[in-house]
Amino acid sequence: MRARILILTALLLSMGFAAKAQHFGVDRDEEHLKGNVKSVLTTIRTPQGRVVGQPVRNNFNREGYFTQNTYYDTLGNPVIIVSYTYDKKNRLVKDIRTHEPYSELLSQTTYNYDKKNNTISAEMFGIADSLETRTIYYFDKKNVLQQVTTLDESGKEVASTKYEYNNAGMRSLATFTEGERSIYRGTDKMRYDTEGFLAERCSYYLTTLRQAFLYTYYYDEQGNWIQAYVYHVTPTDGFLYEVITRQITYYE
Repeated sequence: MRARILILTALLLSMGFAAKAQHFGVDRDEEHLKGNVKSVLTTIRTPQGRVVGQPVRNNFNREGYFTQNTYYDTLGNPVIIVSYTYDKKNRLVKDIRTHEPYSELLSQTTYNYDKKNNTISAEMFGIADSLETRTIYYFDKKNVLQQVTTLDESGKEVASTKYEYNNAGMRSLATFTEGERSIYRGTDKMRYDTEGFLAERCSYYLTTLRQAFLYTYYYDEQGNWIQAYVYHVTPTDGFLYEVITRQITYYE
């Protein structure tokens, strides 16, 4: 049982543990969603229609903050549920991750803020109430995220990501390092369309391009994209890589 829990915890970390914690504004706005969105179910498929990864349903309250995110297996069964708790200022104070269908506790993360909200620390505790990771989020004076650093249970740096932004305030560069010596692991460069949606993402190691993806979208009547086609491109070729669909519901 312990091994299975550790595997699931590692999977959760890799698939988007920081999906909420990468930003602390109104989640619906951060996701560039228009209208009073209630939930979004996102599914990724191959061009042949096979589900890959884990579909995820994001649930929002009327103020636009995540209340619960549910990750499913490829058959549509819930596997992991992340539930969020906020204070009176709508600041995230705690999230709890459970493994379904028996609501087995995977981990709990608590969030602490400095007086100016320029530094936020997140401590993730496992099922044995032992500290597993500590993640620190650094913001500038305009409350824009500049760096995310993850420490292990002994306080040693595991990984760090630094961000840069374009003139429109969109994240345009992410630089990844690993370990206490900040060993360089790569850079992602992002470009956006006029609607603020990701149009191109390129991954580099030093000056070498490792991967490049282009995105095209189809929208619903509210102006939210409900289908994205992702193309993998090289200097000499390009092909459809995956199709992302979003089922969006709205509050009445």
